[in-house]
Amino acid sequence: MVGLFLLASVLYGVARHYSPSLVLYVVEQSLVQKAPAGTDSKLLLARLHALLSKTPSQKTRMEKLLRISEYLEKTQRLTSEELDKLMTVE
Repeated sequence: MVGLFLLASVLYGVARHYSPSLVLYVVEQSLVQKAPAGTDSKLLLARLHALLSKTPSQKTRMEKLLRISEYLEKTQRLTSEELDKLMTVE
């Protein structure tokens, strides 16, 4: 029983540690896939990372990533205006 609890605790810790990285990866890939035609993916990702670097805390970065992810779920393809709106600090 103790072993099971220990295993569950370790798995929880690993998931908690890697979840921000996973969310970032998913948002990056979704942005690249849904970006307007002709958008340079390297510049888009650099823009996303610059936006995230301006946020004051890990919690704020995660909130921003989750808002972007939520918006991307609802759209098939981003317009330039939508992309610009997503890439601004709120």
